[in-house]
Amino acid sequence: MSVISLAIVGKNNTPIYLREFDHVDAIDEAESLFGLSPSTTLSIKQACSVRQQFILHAALDKFEQLAGPPPACAWRAPGVTGTDAMFVGFLCPVDDMRVYGYMTTTQIKFLLTVRDGYHEDIQKLFAKIHAIYVGHILNPFSPLNAPISSNRFDQQIQQTVDAYNESMM
Repeated sequence: MSVISLAIVGKNNTPIYLREFDHVDAIDEAESLFGLSPSTTLSIKQACSVRQQFILHAALDKFEQLAGPPPACAWRAPGVTGTDAMFVGFLCPVDDMRVYGYMTTTQIKFLLTVRDGYHEDIQKLFAKIHAIYVGHILNPFSPLNAPISSNRFDQQIQQTVDAYNESMM
């Protein structure tokens, strides 16, 4: 079980952060499509393979169905508060992967592609990623709803995902 990719999407469905953690597939795809060497592919920091972008985009459509106009928030159980109220849950399966969603009260959407997973563990991972995002946004020099290019943010996300992947092995 492992995290494959993460997308943070703004209010107007603009990508704020895209990251693929399963580099082997991205390298193989880049080599076969464009003849790039592995070192060239790995130097691209926040790249997502075309396949992962397509999967995340399709999952965003499902997300919009669940969280869109009335009956909006039908996925949210009555009386639920905190991070439990933000966890949308399982959005769609794709091959051997599953896509999960999480939406903040400010309409920022988090999409996570994993190879198998348990709701409780993924919900905790979303809460940690959300906390990292909030820490980044609290920086007065970070523009709101703009693509994130912070090395610190990227490292914190990588450490969190690595810890999750190791705990699931």
